[in-house]
Amino acid sequence: MSTKSRIGTKLKAFCASCKGDRNCEVKGHHSVNESDQRSGISWWRDWYLLICCGCEHVFFQSVSGDSESYDVIDVDYEGNPVFAPDETIRRWPAPFKRERPVWLEEISYQNNHDRSIDLQKCLTEVYEALDGDLNVLAGIGTRTVFDIASEILGIDTELPFNKKLQEMVDKKLITNSQKDHLEVVINAGGASAHRGWLPHIEDLNTLMDILEDFIHDSFILPAKKKATDENVAKVKQKVPPRKPKSKANKSSTAPRKATSKIPNEVEQDHRSESHNV
Repeated sequence: MSTKSRIGTKLKAFCASCKGDRNCEVKGHHSVNESDQRSGISWWRDWYLLICCGCEHVFFQSVSGDSESYDVIDVDYEGNPVFAPDETIRRWPAPFKRERPVWLEEISYQNNHDRSIDLQKCLTEVYEALDGDLNVLAGIGTRTVFDIASEILGIDTELPFNKKLQEMVDKKLITNSQKDHLEVVINAGGASAHRGWLPHIEDLNTLMDILEDFIHDSFILPAKKKATDENVAKVKQKVPPRKPKSKANKSSTAPRKATSKIPNEVEQDHRSESHNV
């Protein structure tokens, strides 16, 4: 709770870019303090516009609390509990609940399908739903991401999900093991959409593992392999071929055959010694 402007000061806050608590400069501050005179209960909220002193990431943070909510944070030398306000901290953009894969931005240009950008946007919205604790929407979104991806892969959009999966297996787009995993993603998304299932973050992380592996194997790896093959072909053309060796070089470098013939000088000396005897 702050009763005066803190613009120009610094406070410690979690930076989503640095992924840790950092000193941040307060660029904007607004405070609201209210109370109920009959009960004596008071409450407050502070809004901050912050810039990280390390990476200069700009974000918004609110801190709220009330006079009745406290946590025990320590014990003094006499054994008495030390209390601190139980404050609620919210940030925007929200810290990532799940790290984005490094290839996320590549989806829109790794293939020429009209819906490639839709696939990237839909997957990004699922991550944003996770960040905002919108678990039901994230669960529904995983199924929608699969739906768009299957369309890009050439699967008929009018088919029910089970037949889409089977056709993908028949076309060798996925394995039977991937089919079983993707079936869980589809059923989970349907349960959130039609039966009010509220998945926990652990459930959603499992669904996202399946979905990310599927998208990476279906779109990112083939594109990288194609690019690698093209680069290898270019390098192959640049590498100079080995020059064939000429016959002259071969004869000059060929090793001499071993011989048991005695050199003339030695032979003559031997004859001379025999004559003298």
